[in-house]
Amino acid sequence: MNEKGMQHGRNWNGHKINGYIATEKYDGCRAFWDGENLWSRGGIKINLPDSWRAVLPLGIPLDGEIYDGIDGLYRCGAAIKYGNFTASMRFMIFDCPIAEGDYPTRLEFSAKYTGGPLQVISYRCVKRLSDVKLLLVEVLQRGGEGLMLRNPKLKYAAGRTAELLKFKNIM
Repeated sequence: MNEKGMQHGRNWNGHKINGYIATEKYDGCRAFWDGENLWSRGGIKINLPDSWRAVLPLGIPLDGEIYDGIDGLYRCGAAIKYGNFTASMRFMIFDCPIAEGDYPTRLEFSAKYTGGPLQVISYRCVKRLSDVKLLLVEVLQRGGEGLMLRNPKLKYAAGRTAELLKFKNIM
């Protein structure tokens, strides 16, 4: 598994986003649980701690991000490369490719697999661009990276799509 099997967004460039779902864009390392192993975006099989392996669901793929807080990007890289996981690290689940239904339904399905280091991301529905800008300011003030905007009806499919948008800077 590598990034070719994952869904990726594009940069927001004036796209209409009315009715989209906004989630925080975490500054960690993208990872994909294939139901048996956790893989990095670059195709590295990640050496997991027993505590993670014990809670990741067998046979259920999950797309997400290894995340260790606002300043944790380098620690996440060390976890992927050397297996150096910290107690504060989380696997932030942002999709379940095999789950049926729209995006909120897939997140709800994923919530069955939370606990320990596994956490499903939260989301907000946005009605207009001004909602997104206010939410972005909140995230940036906390030191976050930005937002991801998703058409809630978007099905999970590998590759880039203009219905999943990175929204990082409005200035």
